[in-house]
Amino acid sequence: MSAAMTAIRELDIGPEQLAAPQQLTGTAGGAAVAGSIVALDESVSEQHQRDVLQSLLLAQLAANAKADRHKDPSAWYREYLSTLEQIGWVVESSTTMTKYLPPGTRFNISMVIRGQFEQRVTPEERSLISRVLSALKRDEGEQAQFVFECPSHAGGIGNFQFALASELDGTAALRLGRFSFTTTAHVTRLVFEEFPTDARFQVGFTAMILNEEAFSAVRDAISRRLEGRFAGSVALIALPSS
Repeated sequence: MSAAMTAIRELDIGPEQLAAPQQLTGTAGGAAVAGSIVALDESVSEQHQRDVLQSLLLAQLAANAKADRHKDPSAWYREYLSTLEQIGWVVESSTTMTKYLPPGTRFNISMVIRGQFEQRVTPEERSLISRVLSALKRDEGEQAQFVFECPSHAGGIGNFQFALASELDGTAALRLGRFSFTTTAHVTRLVFEEFPTDARFQVGFTAMILNEEAFSAVRDAISRRLEGRFAGSVALIALPSS
């Protein structure tokens, strides 16, 4: 057994998940992956879509086992990014977490997310991000909302991510917005929450590409490691027809 596969087997990802399994079927332009929202560009192959979703879930579970997601987001993100790098994601650029400056007296997470991606993506990708966020709010069955809401915040503190996945010449890429916050309000539904300007958001951004050779050596091990957790932690977000 290779050192990489041994590392995956020994990676602490916490207790078995008890959520009821969900059948992942149909066409989607995005997904909720535990405390992450993911936009999937149409360029991403079916295999790389699953690689992205499994990678983001594994990184969250591994970070949860090492640090308090909400009370110590700095330590949590170190473990999170370290796990992604261990399984084959190569960081091309990354920023430190900085304070978010809201543009008005009230704001929501859609504004925070779009602000991080605005100058870093194409107009078509900005449109996809907006469509995924809107579709999540309209999630009629509330499966994706439930999957995202439960891990992403607790009372007045939170830690969530938004990832944009794309593919070029067979290479998968992730652009990842990293977010944490504290507020005096008790947040019930983060997707719909309107924050006052005294809410403190920290934001960061990481761009990564997938080393296919490295990831292929651990792909099956990751799938086995997440068996029993993936179905209950991932919900697809179907976009309405254009």
